[in-house]
Amino acid sequence: MSQTSARDSSEQNSGQLRGRAPASGSHRAIKRPSPQTEQASVQEYLDRFATALTSGDTKTMTKLWGVPAFVIGATEARVVQSETEVEQFIGGAKDLYNERGIVGTRAEITNLDWVGDDLVVATVRWPYLDENDRVLGEESSSYTLLRGEDGSFKLRVITLRGEVEPIQRMATDDAGAQRNGSNDASETKDGTDGE
Repeated sequence: MSQTSARDSSEQNSGQLRGRAPASGSHRAIKRPSPQTEQASVQEYLDRFATALTSGDTKTMTKLWGVPAFVIGATEARVVQSETEVEQFIGGAKDLYNERGIVGTRAEITNLDWVGDDLVVATVRWPYLDENDRVLGEESSSYTLLRGEDGSFKLRVITLRGEVEPIQRMATDDAGAQRNGSNDASETKDGTDGE
């Protein structure tokens, strides 16, 4: 039972539903945020997540996670049970990315699946950006976020979808360009048009 349902039930049982008689069939009107407002709130969360991750700010990351949380991917499955474990899990990420020339990223939401009013699964593309904002590759993950009573989201599950190397991405882009009739894919590697 949700917290809202429990609160509504207790109000109805006590006969204090704003002057309405219990079991009258009347319901409180609850104003829901617009889909754009909801997407913006998820985007704000993910922007904070990206900034904290790429700057190595483990203190902020611990505030963005709810524990226990679960991380699962093709080669990993683990429970993160405490803020200390969040710090350990995230702690070396910045250095690992920096070793590969990756200094930034941005959250590009590709799908939002609202499971309930306060539970959403966000699928996100994370481009790997170098110091000149060039894309070096990308990865994708899904984040199950639970909104608390204070209105803020907490990460509860990460599903790691994997990394796409730039060569794979370019091949996919070229195939898409050929399907769309674009001439961009017909250029050779030396920058000529092949004629």
